[in-house]
Amino acid sequence: MGASRRSARHGSRTRRSAVAAVAVALTLSGCTLFAEDADSGDSSSGDGDGDAAPEQVLRLSSSNLSIIDPQVVTFGMWMSAKGIFEGLVVQNDDGTDVAPGVAESWEVSEDGLTYTFNLREDAKWSNGDPVTAEDFERSYERLFTPGAGETGGSTDGANSYQSATNIKGAADFLEGATDDWSEVGVRAVDERVLEIEVESPTPGFLLAMTHPSMLPLHMDTVEEHPQDWQEAEHIVSNGPFVVDVWVTNSSMELVPNPHYWDPDNVHLDRVEIALLEGGTTGAATVPYENDEVDIVGLANADIIRMESDPELAEHVRVAPSVSYVYLATLRSENPLLEDVDIRRALSLALDRTYIASVTPDGEPGRSLVLGNVPGYDDSIEVDEDIEEAQRLLAEAGYPDGEGFPEINLLAGTSNVDVEATVDSWRRNLGISAKADTVESGVLVERRWAVQDEDYIGFYYGSFAGTPDWPTMVGSLWSPQDIQEFSLPADIWTEYQEVQADGDLSIAERNAEMAAILDEHASDDSHELADLVEQAMNADDEAEREALFIQAAQLREEQHLMIPVLWKDRYFAVRPTIQGLNLRPSSDAYYLKGVSIAAEEQ
Repeated sequence: MGASRRSARHGSRTRRSAVAAVAVALTLSGCTLFAEDADSGDSSSGDGDGDAAPEQVLRLSSSNLSIIDPQVVTFGMWMSAKGIFEGLVVQNDDGTDVAPGVAESWEVSEDGLTYTFNLREDAKWSNGDPVTAEDFERSYERLFTPGAGETGGSTDGANSYQSATNIKGAADFLEGATDDWSEVGVRAVDERVLEIEVESPTPGFLLAMTHPSMLPLHMDTVEEHPQDWQEAEHIVSNGPFVVDVWVTNSSMELVPNPHYWDPDNVHLDRVEIALLEGGTTGAATVPYENDEVDIVGLANADIIRMESDPELAEHVRVAPSVSYVYLATLRSENPLLEDVDIRRALSLALDRTYIASVTPDGEPGRSLVLGNVPGYDDSIEVDEDIEEAQRLLAEAGYPDGEGFPEINLLAGTSNVDVEATVDSWRRNLGISAKADTVESGVLVERRWAVQDEDYIGFYYGSFAGTPDWPTMVGSLWSPQDIQEFSLPADIWTEYQEVQADGDLSIAERNAEMAAILDEHASDDSHELADLVEQAMNADDEAEREALFIQAAQLREEQHLMIPVLWKDRYFAVRPTIQGLNLRPSSDAYYLKGVSIAAEEQ
C-alpha cells in the first residue's frame, strides 16, 4: 500500500521435567510458517467519569500485514476474518459447525447441489449501504477471476480460494478454461437471496464457506480505488469492526462498525494492533507478564515455563489440532530424492514420538490428515520402521549411511522441531543432516527453486485447514500440488517458465502447464487426482469417505510431503478476557463477543 498512514481437546498439558531439559538443549523457540498470525493483546480500562463504564480496549500484536485482502494468501486474510469482514456463515464456538452470519437462514436442495442463502435485511456495510446478494456474487466473480488481487509468489500472494468448497464451475473459471460467468454456480436471485451450486454433494461446504476467501468485498469501492481500497480512508467492510487507522509497518486500529447488524454482541470500543516484523515469537510474553497485553501466542519455551508456574498455568489456553508440520521435498539438480525409496527411508527413520516430546504443542503426526477429521482411519499413517529404513538405504548403495550426501532441512526460523528431526536422521541412519535456517523471505524463494547439485533435502512448514476430508486431501497438498512435486527438476524448471510467461494468455498458460503435468507427473499422482475427483463426485457418504481414505494413503506412500507433528496452538489469556472462544483455525478466534471484565480489587 502506498500511504504511510491508514485512518480444549487436550486442555493445558503438563510435561515432564525431562521434556523441558531436552527442549532447552535443542534451543527452544517458536515457529509460525503456515498462513496465520500469532496474536497478543492488551486491555486498557481508563478511569471513566462518574458511573460511565470503562472503555473496552483490546491490544493485540500481529505479524506485519501488507494487505488484508481476504482473497489473497497472506497473514492479512486471517485478520480480515477475525471481524473486519463477515461471510454468509461463521464458525460456531468450537469450530465444528456453522452459525448464521450475513445469512440469517439457508436451505439445501434435496439432491444436495444447491444452497439458497437468505440475507439479513439489516446487514449493512460500514458506509451504510445494504449488504446484498449481488455484493457476494461480484466478490466471488473477482475471487474466481485469474490474477485478480494476486500479489505474486507461489504460495503467499496467491489466490486464496479453497477447491474443497467445490462450487460449480469455479475451478474452470479460475483456471481460465472458461470466461462465461453463467457457467459458475453463483447467482444473486434478488437483493436478499443468493444461490450457490456445488459440483457434487459436499458435506463440508458450509464450514468451507467460513474460509476468508469467501468473505464479501464492497466491490464499488474496490473498483473505484483498485490500488488503495484497503487503506483506512477508503476501506468499506461489513464485519463487527472497521479499520480506523493503519500506519504502514507499525500499527492498526479497529473500531466498531456503526452499521453492524448485531451491535449488542460487539463489546470492545477499540482494538489496537501492533504490527511486528517477523512475527511475535521470542520476547512476546514480556508485555503480557508486565500486564500490558491480554492475549499472546506462546512459543515452545514459554509454554513449558508458564505451565510450570502455578499462577501463570491458569492463563494457558489451547486451540486443539490446529495444524500439521510437514517436510516438503526440495527440487535439486541432484536427483537422489526423486527416488521414492530414498524418501521413504527418510520418513520411516523419523522418531516422531521423540520429536513430539521436545515440543509441548505437538504430538506425533503420522499423516497429512489431522486425527480430528471425522471418520479418521489410522490405516493411512506412516509408522516408524528404522530397520526397514536402513535396509532401503543399503539397497540403494548406502549401507549404514556410508556415502550418503548431507541432508538439509530448510526452515524460516530456528526451531526445536527441526533440530529434533535432523537428530533423528543422524541417530537412526548414520547420515549427515543439518538445519539450514534462513530468513522467511529467503525461505519463500528457495523452497520453490531448483537447488544446486550439492544441496538436497526438504523444507519445513505447516498447514492448517478445516478438519474434513475434502480440505485435508483435496485442498491442502492437493492432487495438483503432488503432481507438481513429482516432476523431475528439469521439468519443474520448464513448468515454472511456462507459469511465468506473460506473453501467453491465461488459457494458453494453463493448457501448457496441464500438458506438462499430464506427460511428466508420476503415475501415482495421476491416480491420486482420479481418486479425489471420484470422492468429490460420490453421492454415497460412506463411498466418498472410503475414496478419500484411499487417496490419503496413496499420497502418504509417495513421501513427497512427510508428516512430522500434529500441533495445537497455545495462548496466554488474561482472566479478565471474556467471550474468547479458541477454535482449530488459523484465525484462532473472532473479536465479536469478546469483552474485558473489570479487575478484581
